[in-house]
Amino acid sequence: MQQIELDPEIIYVQKLYFFLFLTTILSIFSGIVIWRLGWRPGLILFSFGLLSAYLAMIKKKSFHPPKKKLTIQRMSKEISQNTHPLTVSRFASQLYYYLHEPLQAISILKKFKSSQDPLLCATLAEILLKEGRVKEASAILDSNPYTLIDPLLLASQGHIFRQTGKTLEAIKMYERSLRFAKEVGFPHNGANWLTQRLLTLGHKANLHHTLADCYLKLNDLPTARRHYWAGNLRLLDITFWRLTNQNHSIRQKTT
Repeated sequence: MQQIELDPEIIYVQKLYFFLFLTTILSIFSGIVIWRLGWRPGLILFSFGLLSAYLAMIKKKSFHPPKKKLTIQRMSKEISQNTHPLTVSRFASQLYYYLHEPLQAISILKKFKSSQDPLLCATLAEILLKEGRVKEASAILDSNPYTLIDPLLLASQGHIFRQTGKTLEAIKMYERSLRFAKEVGFPHNGANWLTQRLLTLGHKANLHHTLADCYLKLNDLPTARRHYWAGNLRLLDITFWRLTNQNHSIRQKTT
């Protein structure tokens, strides 16, 4: 079965939690060393350990998905007790990304589409877009009353415009998405505060990078460079950084 690629902001959060796990263990050992041997050896251990943890994080490329049987049991129990749009969105996302069941994910999202919940509709539109069903994704967004004020729905519209070659329209949607994200924030996805915060930073970084790609396509290198760095500065992991020269060279080779 073909692997469905996770969004970069999800991978980013997973890598950061891996880094936090390593630094937590490191802090415990460093505390023991400080207690037994003093501050200097403890701080030396912590410094070298922190560098090693960071290098381990940036080299980490993939994570094992949750076990299929356990995931199905947990999701089935949760969805039977709660049909809130947020729960449905999480259920469908797990069906799509972890269990690779696009038809079931789309079906359950469509069943609850009438709620007009921004997160649910954005999830549905993104899955349809990944499956190449662009017209259906566009129809979902056009029928939503929050389509011009919700950051996620605006970003999804930008993806559709970009995929259909309407670069200028895509830029307008991405910039509007960033502006509304600063004013009202992205919809809460049910995760804890830290995960939500990290996802928000990752999503903003991805929007800036996507904007940079659009401006690069228009040969506006200064603006593209500005957006690449705006995205980079929101990311702790340098493997997610994007540079104008690298992307410009790739674009020149493909044209």
